[in-house]
Amino acid sequence: MTISTAKDFHNAFIDTSRPADVMSYYVNRAPDAAHDSVAEMKQAIEWEETPGCYLFSGLRGAGKTTELLRLQAELEAENIPVFFCDADDFLDLNEPQITQTELIFTALAGLSRAVNATYGKDFLKETIWERTKRTMNSEVELKSKVTTPAAEVEFTLKENPTFKQELVKFANSSNKFFQDATLFANDVARLIQQKTGQQKIVLIVDSLERLSAPNGQENTLFESLKDLFFNFPARLSFANITVIYTVPPYIHAVLPSINQFYSGCFSLPNFKIMKTPEKDKKIEPNPDGIAKMVKVVEKRFAEWEQFITKPVIEEFAWLCGGNIRRMFALIRHTVKKAVLGKVTFPVDSVKSVPVQQAILEETKNYQWLNAQDRQWLRHCKNDSGNLAQHINDLTADLSPIIRLFDHSLVLNYQNGNIWYQVPPIMNDFFDAQP
Repeated sequence: MTISTAKDFHNAFIDTSRPADVMSYYVNRAPDAAHDSVAEMKQAIEWEETPGCYLFSGLRGAGKTTELLRLQAELEAENIPVFFCDADDFLDLNEPQITQTELIFTALAGLSRAVNATYGKDFLKETIWERTKRTMNSEVELKSKVTTPAAEVEFTLKENPTFKQELVKFANSSNKFFQDATLFANDVARLIQQKTGQQKIVLIVDSLERLSAPNGQENTLFESLKDLFFNFPARLSFANITVIYTVPPYIHAVLPSINQFYSGCFSLPNFKIMKTPEKDKKIEPNPDGIAKMVKVVEKRFAEWEQFITKPVIEEFAWLCGGNIRRMFALIRHTVKKAVLGKVTFPVDSVKSVPVQQAILEETKNYQWLNAQDRQWLRHCKNDSGNLAQHINDLTADLSPIIRLFDHSLVLNYQNGNIWYQVPPIMNDFFDAQP
C-alpha cells in the first residue's frame, strides 16, 4: 500500500485538484431522482424541441461546477456536443457593473475557444474577437493574456478595457452587435452540426454566480443583474445552441419573477446534512447527507483515515452545513495545524487542538457581520423559510442578502420546497453576538 504524506492529503482537497474524469470523484447529493436538479436539467435539454436558455444557481463552494461537469459528461455520453465557458477567464467578476453586451460576448468567446480546442485551432475561420473587431471597424490593438510567443493567443475583456468600452458603446448605439452575435452563433452551430452530425449543441457559461460587489456596491450589482438576466432576456438565447448560465443563488429572492423568461431555472442545494426543521424544535443531523459527504472525502483520497478519523469528518460535514468548499477548508486547516503542532495522525477528536484551530481559522474572517447581517441570519436560522417574505425595502435589504450568500453564510436545501439555514459552524459565533 502506498504511504501518503500529509502534503498529498492536504493537496487532494484544494478546489482545483480534480481528476480529469468527473465521475471518478462524483457523489450525487440528491435524496432521490425527483430532486436531482442536474437530472431534471438534462431531461429538459433532451426533451426540448427547440434550443432553450436555462439558469442554474448555486452557492459558492456547493459543488456547482462539479455538477455541471457531470451534466457535460452525461450529455456527451449520448453524443451531444457540449462546450464549457468559464466566465472568469474573460470578465472581472468583482466588477459590479457588467453589461449584457459583455456577457453575450463572453459566452461566444468561450464558445470560440472551446470549439477550437475540441476540433483544432483552424476549425473556426474567424473567432468572435476577430469578427466583432471587424464589424466595429475597431483599430484597438488587442492584448493577449498569454505572453509566451509559442502559446495560442488568448484575449480577455479584463486585459482589454479599451476594446470593452468600444464594444459596449457600439452595442448601445445600435442592434448591430446583437444581430452579428446571433449570426456568429448560427455559423458556429452549423459547422459543429456538419462535423458531428448532431443537431443538438449545448454551451455552459459557468462562474457567473461569483458576480460580487466587494466594495459595498450591492445596489449597483443588483442593477447589473437586472440588465444581465431580467431586461431583454431573449438576447441571451441562441437559435441553434442550448445555453446554460450560472447565476447568483439569491437572484430568485431579489427577482422573484425571473423564472418566466427562461426555458427552465434550476437550483443546486447543498448536501442535505440536516433534517428539515420543525417549528420551535432543534435542528437535527441527517445521517444520509453526512454519509454522502464522507463519501466525497473517500473519493478524493482513498487513504483519508490515515489522517483524520470518520467521526471528525462527520463533524466537519455537519459544521459546514453541507458546503463542500468549507469542509475541504476545514480538512486542509486541520492537517496543516496538526503538522505544525507535531500532532500524531490520525486526528481523532473534534476537541483536539488542530480541529479547534481549524474551526477558528475558518470563522475568524466574519467579524465584519453587522446588526443588519445578524438580523438576516436570524430570519434564516429561526424561520428557514422564503427569504423574500422578509424583504421590506429592497434598497436597504439587498446588501446583507448579497453579502451573506456571497460568503455562504446562508445555505439552501431542498426536499420539495427550497429552505434556508445558517451553517452550524457559525452557531457559537452567531449566538455570542448581541
